[in-house]
Amino acid sequence: MPDLSPDPYIQLIRFRVAEGRAAPLMQAIFEHLDDWVSACDGFISSNFHVSGNGRHVINYAQWRDQTAFDGFLHHPRQPDLADTIAQQRPERVEADSFALVRSVTS
Repeated sequence: MPDLSPDPYIQLIRFRVAEGRAAPLMQAIFEHLDDWVSACDGFISSNFHVSGNGRHVINYAQWRDQTAFDGFLHHPRQPDLADTIAQQRPERVEADSFALVRSVTS
């Protein structure tokens, strides 16, 4: 299990896709996650969510800290991941970082 910091670096990536394109996009990204992303230093998790209409995919990714995320961004295979995503032709991609303010569990 990765070392968790009290303040993990959270990156939310939202993809808007054409009808029927959510599953192929996610599968293409999963191949990179399984192959090399999950082995990057500081990687904690990546959780994918699909909207009810199948037109939006959200990746909720957690990294140990921003330094670990920056290492991922500069990984030699990062251009391959970017090309894979571009080949899936998402209509729009938005990404931003967030701070965890509160977590409520049952």
